[in-house]
Amino acid sequence: MSSPAIYEHLLLLAVAAVVVFPNQLPYPPLDTTPSAVSSPAVNVLVMALPTERAVVVYEIDSGSLWRIGLGFVPEGVVSSGDRALAYSRIQQKAALLDLRARAVLREIDVRVEAAWPAANGFLVHDGLKLIVLSPDGEIVRDFKTGYAGSPWSGSAKGNAFWFVEEDLVTLNLLDLSTGQIRQVYKHNDKITAVLALTENSAAISSKGYMGIIRSDGTRRDLKIPYQVSEATFLFPAKAGRVVFVDLIHRVVGIIGEDLAEHRVVERLTFALASPAPSKLYVLDPSAKTLDLFDLTFEPEIREARFLVTGKSTVRVEAVVVDLDKDAEPGFPQVVVEDSKGTRTIVPMRALPDSRYSADVDLSDLRGTATVRVVVRDEEGHVAQSKEYRVEVEAGEIKTTTGLTVTNTVTSPAQTGRETQQLLLSSVELTFFLVLVGALVLVALRARRTGRSRARKRKA
Repeated sequence: MSSPAIYEHLLLLAVAAVVVFPNQLPYPPLDTTPSAVSSPAVNVLVMALPTERAVVVYEIDSGSLWRIGLGFVPEGVVSSGDRALAYSRIQQKAALLDLRARAVLREIDVRVEAAWPAANGFLVHDGLKLIVLSPDGEIVRDFKTGYAGSPWSGSAKGNAFWFVEEDLVTLNLLDLSTGQIRQVYKHNDKITAVLALTENSAAISSKGYMGIIRSDGTRRDLKIPYQVSEATFLFPAKAGRVVFVDLIHRVVGIIGEDLAEHRVVERLTFALASPAPSKLYVLDPSAKTLDLFDLTFEPEIREARFLVTGKSTVRVEAVVVDLDKDAEPGFPQVVVEDSKGTRTIVPMRALPDSRYSADVDLSDLRGTATVRVVVRDEEGHVAQSKEYRVEVEAGEIKTTTGLTVTNTVTSPAQTGRETQQLLLSSVELTFFLVLVGALVLVALRARRTGRSRARKRKA
């Protein structure tokens, strides 16, 4: 292998070192290519198939595929809960679908430039006005207003619809209950995507920028260690954060006011769908792949402290970091188990700075008991501390020493900024070593070539 070839090979290895692969799922058994994809829930995809004049519902775990025939050629589809709206801009038709019954509820003669799921039904823009559709497909009301022309330029949350005007730089807020529209913010560049976070705040992206705009017009910039492209789209994440997808740089990440984490991926397409906050499906019909990015964070018990504070009482204190703020009710909790396997659960009370505390009464126990802190979140992630073993006789604790357990495992919060910097430093070091290696190889080759030519002259 020549020196330039070796250099190129090493360079590819250096680039590959920062590629993070998502979870690969079974691709749906399709004979044709979908024109649009949506996901109303985890494990479900809804896809528009123009050549089949149909919408299909794909259940990922079972591999089941259900077909819903339409009276037109669908170009797009959006879904929410057990409803979906398929539409054709060219034929000026739409159909409201019942995903549970897998049937068409109603076909509507309407031009659809873009559509969005809303709290009660769907929003449709026909090019001149915004139309509110009920879950049964009835036109509830409409508002005469323009918009920027892309599905990514609008987003609904509750009674609020955030959208970008035709000038591509003005962000407006529409109150769906009153019909009032007001200008909230004007950006200094084209706004390429909008995501409603609450009725009073929305995230926006433009070339080199992401930020959060509040209904009073104030702006909070989101810091990320690279310049996002104009093809950056936004999806909901837990704890008020945002999942972003940069198609040009092939980056998937999560960002908020408290953290930023991004990763370079092998492939990305426009077929994107978010089934739930912090989760993203990426469908690639050309490669026949379906990927799931799970950007949820597991809870972590950073520290647990056990201290005997009375003849039958143990005070348990813990530092529990829950970045997604989705711990199940009753957690964190203290779990006490005696020698007979009987368990006692004691919920912990919240204190400032992610600290929790509980006083555990062991007077009813006999023999050896174990005490530990446990936390579980909505995703089913479970974290627990090491056990504190205590001896109890006649209702009194005989163990007098306490225990402090510190968890030194790197948490997702640390893997945000710190790991990014580590990756960037590692890549820079790798490229430096590659360059040095390539120069050495070139120098050695030149030296050998010079010696060979010298021998030929002597001969």
